[in-house]
Amino acid sequence: MSHEPKQVLLAEDDEVNRMVAAHILKKAGCVVTEAETGLEALHFCQEKAFSLILMDLEMPEMGGLEATALIRDLEGRQEVPIIALTAHTYPEKVAAIWAAGMTDYVVKPLDRQKFADIAGRYLEDSQA
Repeated sequence: MSHEPKQVLLAEDDEVNRMVAAHILKKAGCVVTEAETGLEALHFCQEKAFSLILMDLEMPEMGGLEATALIRDLEGRQEVPIIALTAHTYPEKVAAIWAAGMTDYVVKPLDRQKFADIAGRYLEDSQA
């Protein structure tokens, strides 16, 4: 069994949310690549594989829903867990999260324990 650190992509344009999430992930032993836009996230995914992607839905240049759909089209990226980071959980938004190919979602503002629990669950299941 490999003990290599898990590679995580964190796409979030809000600096405070990014700092909180990155701190939790790094504390769990992950190597975190940070993106501030969906377009940046897409470029990172074209370059390397991640064990987990955390994707804000509303970012400049390209939102998380569009970025996720494009990432899912990349070879070898169909199975990577992509967790939406969203402040909105009304039914239409949740339906859009599933339709884009996201695996799950976490509500913002981030609750540290809930965030750590959900990220940990997907990281444990990850093969990458």
